[in-house]
Amino acid sequence: MNAKQNQASQNTEKLKEIPKLTRKYAQNRTLTILVFMVIIALASMFFAVVISLPYALAIVGFKKENMVLVCVGIAVLIVALVVMVKFYISFLTKFGGKNKGLLDQIIDRRVYGKEGIVSIPLPKLSKKMKHLDIILAIVYGVLLIGSMELGMLGIIPVKYFLPFTALFVVPFGVYQYFIMRPRLGPVILIFPILYTIHTILILAGVPIFFTGFFAIPLNMLLPVVYSFLAYMIGHIYSRYALKRLKGITRFVGDTADEV
Repeated sequence: MNAKQNQASQNTEKLKEIPKLTRKYAQNRTLTILVFMVIIALASMFFAVVISLPYALAIVGFKKENMVLVCVGIAVLIVALVVMVKFYISFLTKFGGKNKGLLDQIIDRRVYGKEGIVSIPLPKLSKKMKHLDIILAIVYGVLLIGSMELGMLGIIPVKYFLPFTALFVVPFGVYQYFIMRPRLGPVILIFPILYTIHTILILAGVPIFFTGFFAIPLNMLLPVVYSFLAYMIGHIYSRYALKRLKGITRFVGDTADEV
């Protein structure tokens, strides 16, 4: 009888871990967000190159006092900016929601389809908050691309490029944690923490930045690496939580059969 009671007590303790592990597993299914971030990063780099060409054309025309080049450069630049803003609005409004056709749902089914559906719903946001979220994302993208342009033009020295971008990248990273919780766990904070440490080391004189002709694009890869690292850590932790969950359910099931 005591053996059965002890076994039942162990089962009870194991069962208590299931909600906690399930929550950890759901919060760290981060490959979906990783794919999204990679798409945004690649799109930002693409638009940075596209925008730099007409901008450079306008600058050359201004220096040579060729108003035709200036007008063409400005016109193409405006078109490129409009296309960029429309892309970000269209992309962001299709990511994060309940409709089955949204990008996050499609990516999630592709990545985690074999594991079933599990998620922690986000708190309902007012229309003002949804609009604010989209506006902040667009502002972030514009600041990122603008910083790359200023860096490639030499206005922002290469040494201070990453510290300058940290002024808006780090706050945005922290904001993402607060806006995405409880759907995502604290693992998302790894990115702004690593970015801050990197920036402090640069300001302290440690030469951990790229130089040369491709300095700006290469330096912009560092935030992508930190994001990738943060979300990969989250994904690995989700594997650990899933393994624990399977172990508990198997353990409880076996002992129940024995009893």
